[in-house]
Amino acid sequence: AHDVASFTIEALPAEAFESVLVAASWLGDVVVDDPPYLLEIDLGEPFDCWCRLDLVPDAGASTVSVMLASRDGRPVPDLDAVRDAWVSTLNQLGRPE
Repeated sequence: AHDVASFTIEALPAEAFESVLVAASWLGDVVVDDPPYLLEIDLGEPFDCWCRLDLVPDAGASTVSVMLASRDGRPVPDLDAVRDAWVSTLNQLGRPE
């Protein structure tokens, strides 16, 4: 069973993907990079899990869904905490140009 959380970026996927890719480099190691709609990341501490982001265009913006899976038998971290970490990191980067 997978829970999914999401957030919105005020940019189309091509622009939003670039910001998410930079944020990913801060949060972990990119495993799959399939612009502009899919990114898989091996998240580092404190999350230590696999994370998939799907970007979907949504009325001039992008909805980013977040899915998590365990790694090495570790418990999956709180989905909302991971989503909030993405949002916080993206906010530190500022709006895509």
